[in-house]
Amino acid sequence: MTNQLLDAGFLDDQCLSGPLPDQWLLLPAQALTKRRCSRLLTLLVVVVSLLIAQWWWDSGWPFLLLPLCWALTALVFLASWFWLPLDIRHTRFLLRTQDFLLQSGVLWRKAALIPLHRVQHVTISQGPLQKRFALATLKVYTAGGLDAEAVLADIDYGLAQALSEQLSLLIPRGDADAEH
Repeated sequence: MTNQLLDAGFLDDQCLSGPLPDQWLLLPAQALTKRRCSRLLTLLVVVVSLLIAQWWWDSGWPFLLLPLCWALTALVFLASWFWLPLDIRHTRFLLRTQDFLLQSGVLWRKAALIPLHRVQHVTISQGPLQKRFALATLKVYTAGGLDAEAVLADIDYGLAQALSEQLSLLIPRGDADAEH
């Protein structure tokens, strides 16, 4: 079996492990605000749950576990709050004529190279918070899989639409498509 990365000439053109090209696109500043709002909403649900649990068990052994739950909640929230900017800063993507590149991860880096000839379709979705901040999630589906090959969350909605249109134009068409 041949290595598709080497066959595609990817390493000769631009390598993900090398210096990043100037053309890489990053997530917008609104992505951080949206993700922090999402974390605050999650914190609200957890705090209300803990308050209900504290009211329910006003005495006994479960009551002794509640301070530990409060401390753990605060620790997880603060860690995720300060981790978010790092996560957003390390997410980048690039659309080229032959492939779509996506790189993410702070400690564990993940890089996806999707050859355009494997792309089947692209979807754009928006949740309530994404609508509020004019953001979207772009999913790129490839041949041979039921799940999205690449998911790019919290990109500018206009950019998601433009990427979707560009991807659909760059996807090679078969002979059946050329006849119609």
